[in-house]
Amino acid sequence: MHPDKESDYIPSALYDQITKFMPIVSVEALIIINKALLFLRRNNQPAKREWWFPGGRIRKGKNLEQALRREVKEETGLTIIAYELINVYSRVFPERHDIAIAYLCKCEESNVTLNNEHSEYALFRIVPTGLHPYLVETIKDSQWKKLLVPVKRLPDHTVADR
Repeated sequence: MHPDKESDYIPSALYDQITKFMPIVSVEALIIINKALLFLRRNNQPAKREWWFPGGRIRKGKNLEQALRREVKEETGLTIIAYELINVYSRVFPERHDIAIAYLCKCEESNVTLNNEHSEYALFRIVPTGLHPYLVETIKDSQWKKLLVPVKRLPDHTVADR
């Protein structure tokens, strides 16, 4: 965690108490790089050692875009240049309940630099088997493959006069 200031940090014991009683609102970034989906292998619960999307909590006083940009930058070193809302998901894990606001994102660069929250990253052009069902749902909802097909444009002179 890289808080903007000391007051942004929630001590672990307090965070554990909060997650026992209420959901945590977070953002997630489904990032496309070179026609492939970016996945990070988590070092922490929930979903420890599983492939996941970059993302994390929304800090008090910050809007969704600020949280999305901060989390992607912290976890991958990437800078978001465009994003679109996919959907909002309720995700219940044994450790906690998350409300995840997922976005489809485009970044200006493709060199990933991980922080300590993840052990590795991978780019998949085909959705791998064995992904957590929550991720499969988000990928399906994103319709990301449609973004990879170039739109065919007719030359101006083929417009029919009617």
